Amino acid sequence: MKLNKILIGALVAMMTLSSCDDALDKSPYDSIDDKTAFETVSDFENATRGLYNGFIGNDADAGTEYFGGGMFISPDVASDNLIVNQSGRQTRKTLFDWNHDAAVSGFGLYTNAYIVINRANKILENIENLSDGDFKNKTKAQALAARGIAHFDLARTYAKIPVQSADANASLGVVYSETSDPFALPTRETVAENYAHIISDLEEAKSLASTEVSSLNVLSLETINGFLSRVYLYNGENQKAADAANAVTTSVAPIGTFSNVWKDASNDGVIAKFLITDVNSVDIGTEYSQTSPQGTRSEYVVAFDFYNLFSDEDIRKSAYMFTGSFGGNNYNNVGKYLGKTGQVNGIVDSKILRAGEVVLNKAEALYNLGNEAEALAALNTLRQNRYTGFTPGTETGTDLLDAIRLERRLELAFEGHRFYDLKRWGLSINRSNDGDQADGSGVPAVNQTLDAGSHKFQFAIPQGAINANPNMVQNPGY
Repeated sequence: MKLNKILIGALVAMMTLSSCDDALDKSPYDSIDDKTAFETVSDFENATRGLYNGFIGNDADAGTEYFGGGMFISPDVASDNLIVNQSGRQTRKTLFDWNHDAAVSGFGLYTNAYIVINRANKILENIENLSDGDFKNKTKAQALAARGIAHFDLARTYAKIPVQSADANASLGVVYSETSDPFALPTRETVAENYAHIISDLEEAKSLASTEVSSLNVLSLETINGFLSRVYLYNGENQKAADAANAVTTSVAPIGTFSNVWKDASNDGVIAKFLITDVNSVDIGTEYSQTSPQGTRSEYVVAFDFYNLFSDEDIRKSAYMFTGSFGGNNYNNVGKYLGKTGQVNGIVDSKILRAGEVVLNKAEALYNLGNEAEALAALNTLRQNRYTGFTPGTETGTDLLDAIRLERRLELAFEGHRFYDLKRWGLSINRSNDGDQADGSGVPAVNQTLDAGSHKFQFAIPQGAINANPNMVQNPGY
């Protein structure tokens, strides 16, 4: 299959940037001639499987830097939830030290996201080969949603976020690819144009999507509404963010089953996930922990000051973290991706959207609208399902905003949100001077502050993509 210039550049970049339920449990979609790839219903079913495989890196073309693992660790490595473990292999150290550039980033999202986009475009370009009806609408909805989500993740990584600063909307966005033309030489849009296209794709997908709420249809109407609550919040459209959150029917996981979610023994509160099995060869928890007879060896461990933000009454403390030894030292390890019940192989399903986030999106949007009473009610909905013996909070004003932001950090820890949240709030990253060991001793981070105005909040466009397209412009500062 021919790939367009964006993807050619992305594939070159993959070499440069390399870091040392049933519907998705299928064999990968093979690259075949476009003229024969999209003729039958079966062809489009295969293409849709290929779309999802691209998200998790379950085939030869796509690596695991998206929902196969990279998206869950890289943004936390770049922020203040984690600290590099001196006993680990120290992969992604360039990213942790904020020394990422066009040659080496420690996060290969660019490649993986454009693979997904290219596959979505193939489906959309051939969608009229299908007869009108539910299957056509459902297929088109999934392709549009995938294209919108992938561009959103690219935009928030390689460009500014609209609410980040006064100049964000007019600044350089990413290429919004709506074609698989291998000879295209696209230019970068503005951030405002990016978000207009992202929202357009997601809203059209919403109008076509199946109302079925099922893990067999990952990008269902429920999922699309959940992602819209996130995108609208990032875009500063708070009423629309709250409205999209209200359209989501999945309830927050209760305290009694919450720990089982991370062992794949429960789907409570999970809106969308990708099924990961032993045959996928995708172990999304590997970098967080490798278990051996010598103990747990983690690439990155929980920052000491962050670990102490979790109270003993918080179910997330035991569900997300555990203290273990390696090489004679104790570390606070991330246990969120340790494995399914009874396993410690790092193979768990890839949970891409949860009701906990959607409720927090709603709480923040309502606060921004000045509706503090409803914002507090939404926040308390989450907190009563996380803390034993919880007494409803009564915060107002900036105390309420601080409480929403704290719960967002705790709830979404190690799921790849923290870097983007600090970025969109226009805040600096401030790490403590504590070390990597469980009691705060050990070696602290060398670089502890990334100022809010730093160009490092916008990752460099990979050099391979620059080389492949003479119209591609690099981000300022690189």
